[in-house]
Amino acid sequence: MTRFHAAAATAAAFDLALLFAEAGAVIALRTWMLGANLAPAGEAQRMINEKQAAFAKAAVAAWEASFSAAWQHPLDPARATFAGAAAWTASLTRKTRSNRRRLVRGTFSLQ
Repeated sequence: MTRFHAAAATAAAFDLALLFAEAGAVIALRTWMLGANLAPAGEAQRMINEKQAAFAKAAVAAWEASFSAAWQHPLDPARATFAGAAAWTASLTRKTRSNRRRLVRGTFSLQ
């Protein structure tokens, strides 16, 4: 394994762990807000509907990054794999982080 691959694997693992932490926070906030009847109107429907678009956008980002890396480095398929993984997690992390921020803002503005 080259230094690039070791660094890319470590970065991919860290990014995935960060995504899982963000997703867990969003799940906890939504569960609490829906259970306490504090969720914004339409939140239950939103949490279902937004997943298809988020995963489709992440899949396109991963495909584009993988294709670009494979085109630039045709003899290094691992580079394309790591590029796709990074793009996929970055796309989903952005969406998850924005949901967490929105939910936290709504939670602490209730009075």
